[in-house]
Order: sequence, then structure tokens, then C-alpha cells
Amino acid sequence: MAKNSELLSYEHEDFDIHVSTDCLISPRNKLKRTYVSRSVELPKYDEMLVLVGSQPMLPSFDCEGPPHIQPFFFENRQYRFEIEFNGNVDKDSFSVNHKYALLDRSFFAHPKRKSLNAVINFGNDVGLCHFEIKYSVNGVWQSVPVAFTVFATKMIQAQDLSVMNHEIDRVYPLWRYSISGKTTHTQGKSTRQPEKFELFWLAQFERLVDEFNQGVKRVLNAAHNRLQSYTFEQSLERVNKRLGAKQEQKAKELIASKRSSRITIKKQRLNIDTPENRFIKMVLAKIKANLSQILLEIKADKDSKVSSSFISELDAWRTQVAQYTKHALWHEVGDYKGQYTESKVLQEAAGYSKVYKVWQQLKYYLNGSFGESRLSMKSVAEIYEIWCFLEVKSIIESLGFKPQKNTLSHLKQVQFEKQFPKDEMAAAFVYKHESDGMQIELAHEPSFTPKGSANRTWLANHRPDIVLRVTLENGEAFFILFDAKYRIDTTQFGGKDAVPEDAINQMHRYRDAIIHQQHIEYELPLKSRPVLGAFALFPGFFPEQKSEQNPYAEAINEIGIGAFPLLPSAGSQDSTNYWIKEYLAQKLGKTRKALEYKQSSSYDYHFIEDAARIAPYGVNVTRHTGLTFVAPVNELDRDQTYLEKAKAGSLKGYHTRLIATNRQNVHRNIMREIRYLVLTVRDSTQDTEQLGKYLYSVASVKLLPRRDIDKEITGKDSDAIEKYWVFEFSGTPVLLHSAITKPYEEHFNFKLIQAERLADISHWDEIQGNLELYKDLSPIW
Repeated sequence: MAKNSELLSYEHEDFDIHVSTDCLISPRNKLKRTYVSRSVELPKYDEMLVLVGSQPMLPSFDCEGPPHIQPFFFENRQYRFEIEFNGNVDKDSFSVNHKYALLDRSFFAHPKRKSLNAVINFGNDVGLCHFEIKYSVNGVWQSVPVAFTVFATKMIQAQDLSVMNHEIDRVYPLWRYSISGKTTHTQGKSTRQPEKFELFWLAQFERLVDEFNQGVKRVLNAAHNRLQSYTFEQSLERVNKRLGAKQEQKAKELIASKRSSRITIKKQRLNIDTPENRFIKMVLAKIKANLSQILLEIKADKDSKVSSSFISELDAWRTQVAQYTKHALWHEVGDYKGQYTESKVLQEAAGYSKVYKVWQQLKYYLNGSFGESRLSMKSVAEIYEIWCFLEVKSIIESLGFKPQKNTLSHLKQVQFEKQFPKDEMAAAFVYKHESDGMQIELAHEPSFTPKGSANRTWLANHRPDIVLRVTLENGEAFFILFDAKYRIDTTQFGGKDAVPEDAINQMHRYRDAIIHQQHIEYELPLKSRPVLGAFALFPGFFPEQKSEQNPYAEAINEIGIGAFPLLPSAGSQDSTNYWIKEYLAQKLGKTRKALEYKQSSSYDYHFIEDAARIAPYGVNVTRHTGLTFVAPVNELDRDQTYLEKAKAGSLKGYHTRLIATNRQNVHRNIMREIRYLVLTVRDSTQDTEQLGKYLYSVASVKLLPRRDIDKEITGKDSDAIEKYWVFEFSGTPVLLHSAITKPYEEHFNFKLIQAERLADISHWDEIQGNLELYKDLSPIW
């Protein structure tokens, strides 16, 4: 065995089994770190045992570590199995049987030795793995079960999976179940009346098949019967029993009258055509039909995950039940027509009670106390993905959005499993916020393809796990994408949990690949990138999210790419989803503190951040065309020459304080989009109104310290280092059709307007609308 590897071994009377893998110090430390950091007790001794039959496999450590029982099987680890059979085992009779086809086929016979070998990686399948070692000794078949638990290292297996499963079952019952998988989980009790679902029925029958067979055999060997009376006509000479008084009188009358000498005789006999036997006959027919249907559908599925050994076992069950139905007993038994009274025979009689109990459990699946059966489930990575989707849904609802419709209320059933539809935004929850008309469509794995119309890709299909399409009241829309990654990297942020680098790379790919096409008549579509943010979700543990900063915060703010840790919590969710909830609150227009909506007077709020405005080199992104800045000239302590130039429309530039634009909540990116200026100035110092007569074209917009701005632009000198916006003009200004009148006041304020609207404006108070003022907006502005 290679150095730095670990080995589990067990010697059976018919075979030796060995399981080896690379040293497990790293996954054990990860598991311990996960449990300890969340103050949860480590797995118990019996959960860590690897059992062959009822005996544990014992460890033999070749790497550093304590020589006692510890978790051995982990997700995403490779294990080497070797089962070496003794000489008394019949040649070529041995196999390993498991319901999951890939695991079943993983074991192959050694060409020169009596052994089976396999290399298995359980991936993200966690839970109990159980398979059977089958072989024959002198023609007598033997079966030895092997069972062990595959542990997750990124979450608390029992606790976190329980929370996630509960949330998933609440919205998508039955989705998480699979007909076969590498591992299984015990199903808990349920008080919900389940729909007809073959996997539940099959799991129950698999658990109860031995008890069912015992009951049916007992019924066939000692069928219930009861005495039933019947009458028939018999000639007097053949009567060989004592007649009653009335019958004797009747016989004498017949003899005296010399009429027909036949008399009605009443007898009793045992009859097996009882309601209880009709019930057993019905149960056999139903189970045979169910097994036949399941086998038919499994064999019809070309991509079935079910192993050939399990198909053979199903076939054997079906054949056995078919033999029961052909028994001669049923020729005398009629059809079942229901029970009108409680039958003590079905509840208490030997054989009948067993079949009756099995039928009740098959009939009601997992209801009541019948939750001991084991079912395969989707991998924990798939479960985590759907839970993340539902967690985002929960956050949206907590932000005050009201559900409008749900096009994902029913999942498709493919073979025996529930699946999501795959059309673009077809599987969506639709929400709306009444105060501002914002609508959100939340979809799971929508498809963006080269065949798309409004939103499409080129060259390849893309299916992000979670997509939010936000549509504003004015019809503008954008996407926020999330992709659940059940993976953790602890090498990036000094040992803290992080998402692997390739997951971040995928977020870049999603954002750049999805293109929105605005279709305009007689023109080619206008292309834009509708994804304003793409983020990975990973099971990282950050218990103090309210007081710490997300390690990805800078990237999220600067480029709209990053990640959010997200884990289930049995108690308050704030500690595990605070960062992502804060992000969505900001992006959807809520304040940072109370998470209450503030109505914005401009839709720019959602598009103006730096992350949304990164353009190819040499190109600027502009949201507004002809954006015009209307503001007064500061006449206090200015050179007379400067004021005369302002009156004559010959200024070379203009400046205003950064704090003034911040005070009116105008984002820097909006300031940089300003293309024209209208400056108001008094003709005389005695006037009470200023006039704006000229429209200046802006050549550049800069942000400079006051002391670095030329006096020709400012009208006076200053050594201040405070930041000012500087607008440099180009060419000769255009004389407005009508001047804009503004009341003179020393307090500075300004307004924004589209240049094409200036022809309709003659007074300062007439400048209104979305661009008039940005008020009550988020501090991120």
C-alpha cells in the first residue's frame, strides 16, 4: 500500500475485504472545523462504523493520526475496494449488487484471482451506502451486506440537510427523491397525504417484501374458510340422514300421493370464497400490476441509472407474485368489492394480518408511523442548489414583494422522478412591489440559447441556477444571476471559506454571454448586456455577517461579480443570509437600515453604479442623451470680466462643488454624462432674477481640487483643496429661443433636463420630472 494512505480491513469466513484511500487528515480536519465552528457535536461512534454484516471493519493507519475509529468515507474522495474470496467460494459466482448502475458496474472480477475490485468516488452523494456481496459456496447462495456512512465536510449533515429538505418539500414535494443513487436516507414521518408516487411505493415494498411473502404463503397453506348453507333436491330413496319432523311429514305426503319422490335437503359446507380471500386476491393483482409497470418504465428508459442486479431483483419479485396469483385457490374466489365492516380475520389471523399490514403501508406510503424505509435522493449538491433558489425566493418575499403568479407550481414527472421545465424563464415565480410597480421574475435554471429572441447567446447554451429578471415600471429590465456551488476553497482569504476560482470565472462568462436585443423596425437589433450582477453562492460559514465585511464586497461593488456564503440555519436566518439580503435590498431600491422602500424619482438608481457601466476600452457608456445642467453663476466676489463673459455667453468653462451634487444625490456617473450647460446670471446687481440665455456644449467633465482650476473658469483665485466639478466648453454657445428665468438667491441649487425640452421651458419652476432631482436615494450614491 502506498505511503500516506489508509486501510480498512475485515476477514470473513468466505472472503477478505479491504478498502484503501489517500490519507484522510485533511477531510477529517474540515469536518471537525465545520462542526466545531458551529458548536455541534461530532458524529457519534456508531455513525462512523463500517459494517460487514454486523461486524465492523477495523482501521490500519499508514499516515499520522490516532489509531481509533474516525470517519472514513467522505464526499468527493476516491476509494479502492478489493474483495478477495476464499477457495471454498464457487468460481465466477460472486458479485456486488447495488441499485445504482454505476456503482454496481464499478466492481469487476480480477482476471487471475478470485476477487472483485472497484475504484469509487461518491461525489456529492452523502448518507448511507449499502450494497450486498453475493456468492455461492457449493451451490448454496450467500449474501453479506456492507454498510457505511458517507460524510459531508462542508455542512452539518444531519442538521443542514434536514432544514434544506424541509424547505424543499414545502415547495416542491417529491422532487428530491431519486429511483437510485449511491447513498440513501431514512425518510421521516409525514402527516401530509401524499400523491401517488411510485418511488415511495417501491421503497416501501422493498422494505416489506419478506414480510409480504411470509404472509401470502401462510394464506395459501391455510386459507380462511367458513361454513355456508345450501339446498338441493334429492330422491327419497337416497336420503341417508335423519329428517326433521316437517321433512318426515312431507316425505309421507309424497309417498301417499304417489307424486315425485324428490325432497329439498339443506346442508352446510366449507367455502373459501370469503371477503378476506377476495381482499388477498386483489392485493396480489395490484402488486403484480405495479411491479410490472415499474419494470416496464425502467427498461424503456435508455438513460436509466438502475443497475441490472436491481432490475433482476424486481423481476424476481414480480415473478414470485405472479406465481401467487396463479394458485388454484383463487379459482374459487370471486372479485373484491370492498369491506363494509371491520374484519378480525384480516387484523388478527395468521398470514392475513401480515398481508393486511403490508398493504396499509404500501397504500399510505410514508404517512403516520411508516417512515422507516430508505430512499435514494438527489445529490447534496443538487439539494443545495434548489435550497439556495428557495432561499433567494424567501429573501425577495421578506423585502415586501407580493406574489402575483407561480408558473412552477407543478413539476414534470420524467419516468419516476420529478424535474423542472427547461424553457427560458418558464419556471418562474412572479412578484410585484405595489409602491413603484417593480416586477421580479424568479426562475430556476432558465435556458439562454442562440435561438433566443429578446435575450440570447451566441455559440453556446447557458443555464444559470438562479435568475432574477427585474422589470421597472417604465419597462426597462435587467438580470441578477446566482449560481449555487457546493464547493469550498480555504486557500484564498487566509483560511476563511471561499468559493473556488473557477466558479468566479463562470460568473464572468454568464454576464458576458447573455445579450439583450432591442428590436427596432427597419433596423438591426440594438445589443446590450442585461446582466448587472452574477454571483456564486457557496456553503461558507460566516457567523458574524452583520459586523464583518464580505470578502467579495469590493469586487461586488466595483465589477458586479463575486460570491455570497449561504448556509441553512435552524434558528434565525439573519446570520447566514445577511450579506445577500443587504445586496438585494440595495439593488432593488431599499434603504440600508430598516429595509423600507424609498420611492426614487429616477430609474437611474438601478443602472448608474460603476459595475454596470464598464465599457470596452475607448468607449463610454451613456444612459442619457443631451443631458443638460441648468445652474446659476456664483456672482459673489467674482471678477467683473468673468461676469461680463457670463452675460455675453463667452465663458470657457464652469465649476461647482462636489458636495453640492452629493447633497442633491446626483451620482458621479450622471455628472459625467452632462453634455450641455445653461448658466443663469443677472444683467444688473439690482435685478432679482437671473437669466439663462446660452446653451454651452461640454467638451470634458473633470473632478479637480479647487486650487488646480484656472481662474478664467472660476472668476477668482483660491488655495482650497476641496473637490469641484469642472466643465470645459467647446465652440460657440447657442442662443436659446427664449431665456430661462430663475429667481436670484445666494443658496446654490441646480436642475437637470434633456436638451430637446429646453424649447418649452421659460422659467426655472417649469423644469420638472425624473431628472429634476434625485432624492431619498441609497447612500451608495
